[in-house]
Amino acid sequence: MATAKKAEAAPAAREFDEIQRRAGGLKAREKELLAAQIELEQAGIRPELPAVGPSVRDWAAALLDGSAVPADRDPTPGEDLQKIVLERQAIAIALDALAEQENQARRIAAAEMLQESAAEWREIVRQRALAVLTLRRVNAAAFEFRERIRRIARTNPNLICDVTSGPLFGPPVVGDGVYTFLESAVAAGIITKKEIAQ
Repeated sequence: MATAKKAEAAPAAREFDEIQRRAGGLKAREKELLAAQIELEQAGIRPELPAVGPSVRDWAAALLDGSAVPADRDPTPGEDLQKIVLERQAIAIALDALAEQENQARRIAAAEMLQESAAEWREIVRQRALAVLTLRRVNAAAFEFRERIRRIARTNPNLICDVTSGPLFGPPVVGDGVYTFLESAVAAGIITKKEIAQ
């Protein structure tokens, strides 16, 4: 009994999955930041540029009285809001870059898959071409059958399920979609002109 081996993902497919995972994390963080930004803005807080280290006045006071330079202070709500706004902008830029990477990874993964399954696709195309050729032969047989009855009856025989027009049941037309498909299959070496002529 043959055991089915789980197909390992191609490198491009793994890269694609990793990009999606990273983008998902950034989108979740963006959602958290947006909620925090809305909360701060609804409280009437406005973004403000952060002051680096202690304020100049605190530092000057420390110098005057000989005390230690004050430690960095906690950010104000406005500084928090500014940080949130900047982080959201950075996330938007990162998501745009990931979207481009994702598109490239998709194209590479699709090309890898197509290369790995080219023989399978060629067989599918061959079966489709043979089905079209079989339908053409059966349509020709239906036409001959209909004509035999028409010669005797000298009128339309009104056969059941007798469709005689359209791309499936009409006569072959040079240049239509079926013709182009068969010519492409011949050009690709999937079927031969001899098979079409039979």
